[in-house]
Amino acid sequence: MKSLFDETYSSNENQRTSRNIWYGDADLTVNSDYGKIMNLNEDFMVTMCEIIKNDLSKNAENKPTETNWYFYGSGVTQEDIGDNIRPTIMVRERSGEFITNFNISDHDFALNIDGILLFKADFEKRLAKV
Repeated sequence: MKSLFDETYSSNENQRTSRNIWYGDADLTVNSDYGKIMNLNEDFMVTMCEIIKNDLSKNAENKPTETNWYFYGSGVTQEDIGDNIRPTIMVRERSGEFITNFNISDHDFALNIDGILLFKADFEKRLAKV
């Protein structure tokens, strides 16, 4: 996984500051019997938690009001209607609370939603301890 961008934006006359960090080439897919699905494993979760913890420590003195991370997968999955979907995991931290969101294909939803939801719940619990 490689760092792509790290940018901070201010709005509302500098009352809100949003730091946005993008990472690319995350190993988010694995082949299954029926095509590519999200590869959500323990090592990947630990890596993301370490990245987030490290990124948050860089702002200790001038902390933004929120920080957003975007982890883009290195592969794509084709939808039934022909669109290519790049799996993405997004994380927001605001006031010490974390929210995650996953962009997935309809194929991944049909084959892997239970695993994705379990990973998401565990990930958010771990982030709460960061």
